[in-house]
Amino acid sequence: MWKANKFVNILLWVLALVSVGLCIVAFIGCGRLNAAIAEDKIAMMDVINPMLIWSYILVGIAAVLAVFLPVPQMIENPKSALGILGGLVAFAVVIGVSYLFSSNDPLPFLPGHPPVSEGTIKFTDVNLITTYIMLVATIVVMVASSIANIFKMR
Repeated sequence: MWKANKFVNILLWVLALVSVGLCIVAFIGCGRLNAAIAEDKIAMMDVINPMLIWSYILVGIAAVLAVFLPVPQMIENPKSALGILGGLVAFAVVIGVSYLFSSNDPLPFLPGHPPVSEGTIKFTDVNLITTYIMLVATIVVMVASSIANIFKMR
């Protein structure tokens, strides 16, 4: 894990610098555009699309790191593999539950706006529900660990 820590720190700095650079470019680009003008709306999408692509790249990097960084620890301590696999299974269950609760019902659109496909609606809904479940789980764990620490101190 010693080399992995240095690698992750360097990777985080590089990703942060690229993210800040893209944000600056997006803010400058959007600041010069007027959302009321149709041509500027198209130009605004050209400014926003790289940010969306970058967010997908960040999710991919996070997924790869979440899967491959624990491998050396699992090799050194095979018992830790059960905890890591348990976390991955729990995450897969959360995504499965989110998929079951998500809807692909078409959304009402204003005339002149292209409709969004059912797959896009389903994908977005799954991501939103997963985020909500993870947020609630994080809050519950934080509160529960705080309460447990209070009782451990006595």
